[in-house]
Amino acid sequence: MPSHVLVPFDGTPLSKDALRYACSEFDSATITTLFVVDKATDDTAAIGWGDHPGLWDEWLEERQEHARELFTDAEKIAGEYGVSVQTGVAVGPVAEMVVKAAQEYGADLIVVGLHGQSRLEELLIGSVAKSVIRTSPIPVTTIRESME
Repeated sequence: MPSHVLVPFDGTPLSKDALRYACSEFDSATITTLFVVDKATDDTAAIGWGDHPGLWDEWLEERQEHARELFTDAEKIAGEYGVSVQTGVAVGPVAEMVVKAAQEYGADLIVVGLHGQSRLEELLIGSVAKSVIRTSPIPVTTIRESME
């Protein structure tokens, strides 16, 4: 039985399902939710941060505030299971930061949502979850979304 579970959490229904699973299956473990700020994949990011460094700081603070709002939802979900969660924010490529955070927090399991993709989407797009699975030195449990 894992003692510390890391759940990447971005507020999507799939990340909420992953958190629900972690809370229901590992209620005696420490559960940490992680929000990753990634300028390469975040729709609110701008191009040209180097030209306006102050804008980068403002944007980063905005994303961290967004994370705090998401963590309120995560705490409510965990509360439904009588579990409390720890929270963390990382900045960088999502899959890399999830694996790094798992090591830094001492997690011994990652629970992550895996979007259902057609074979073509899988080949063209790839998946953060799949990258985490390939690079994680600890076990990864995936919660799958159906393609319906």
